[in-house]
Amino acid sequence: MSVSGRRENWIGLLSFGFFIMLFALFFVIVPDYYTKVMDFFQSFELQNVFNNVLLPAPQGQHRVVYETVMQFCIVFGLFQFAILGLRFYFQSPINKMAETSSNIVIWLGAAYMFSLLLAHALEAPEWFRFLGGVVAVFGLSLIIRSIIVLLFWKKR
Repeated sequence: MSVSGRRENWIGLLSFGFFIMLFALFFVIVPDYYTKVMDFFQSFELQNVFNNVLLPAPQGQHRVVYETVMQFCIVFGLFQFAILGLRFYFQSPINKMAETSSNIVIWLGAAYMFSLLLAHALEAPEWFRFLGGVVAVFGLSLIIRSIIVLLFWKKR
């Protein structure tokens, strides 16, 4: 494996390590977070979305869970800018830079969607709009990634 390949592995490990550390940190700093997360998952019930199509949705308000996940997404999304900076500094391949740019869109987009969820009544219809928004954010991240790769693709 080349030096640049090993460097790419270390940048990926740095990002993954930060993810794990941040994930654990939120469980430590948010009081009784484990119980709140368990309550969130146990609150799911089937809801009629349209024409007798039933989908699971959380019941009740889970503001602490939503707010904590939103904050996690913001911090990890901003950390991805540092990862992108490292990728530029070490002249990573364009596909790695595009991947990191896509990650920024995903994490900050997810944070935005959670902020919208928090701003509205936390009933089932809002949950499904939230899920639709998350799918749209993933689509946008794929578009961003593809545009970056296509714009900077080196012809041989």
